[in-house]
Amino acid sequence: MVEKALGLIEVRGFLGAIVVADAALKAANVSLLNVETVKSGLNTVQLVGDVSAVRSAVEAAVEIAQDQPYYLHSHVIARLDSQTDSILIPIRKEESKEVSKVETTSSVEESESNDLDSLEITEVIPEPLVSEVEETSVEEIVSDIVSDIVVEEEIPTEGQPKYSEEELKKFKVVELRSIAYREDKVDLSKKDIKFANKQLLIQALLKLKS
Repeated sequence: MVEKALGLIEVRGFLGAIVVADAALKAANVSLLNVETVKSGLNTVQLVGDVSAVRSAVEAAVEIAQDQPYYLHSHVIARLDSQTDSILIPIRKEESKEVSKVETTSSVEESESNDLDSLEITEVIPEPLVSEVEETSVEEIVSDIVSDIVVEEEIPTEGQPKYSEEELKKFKVVELRSIAYREDKVDLSKKDIKFANKQLLIQALLKLKS
């Protein structure tokens, strides 16, 4: 085997495992084999590599974690025996399966992406529902329509009432008196306007012609 030593760091909780694993991997050229979780929240960080590298990695991790409540134990197995190494083989096989699974998934996604890229997209241009009409034809149609339209102008008729009863009923008595005062042709004297009620004022104003 390429790896010659196994480093084990036992901590309590997942946070402690992350801290020691990060410290060990930064300190030396080692590989993280596994973080094994057992009951009671205990985690064992497993490192593999050359003997000197594993020792340096474990020492660096212990130096950071030894004063923390989550640190428990550490150990380095140098020159790992082939029979002991067989214990770690299932772990490596499991990791290999995970890597293979990820690579397969990535390959399938890439293949699907390439297939989509290779598809030719044909742009479909919808045909107009109405056939195009020449400008001259449009002008002729508009001209014909305009010639058929008879514009009836409203001719004001003389003798129309100046005010409507509905309009006058909306005003208060004070407002009706004010209107009556302004009208020279109203059939009421100033005195009559002053003492007239609403109905009398309306009747007088309705007699006015425009």
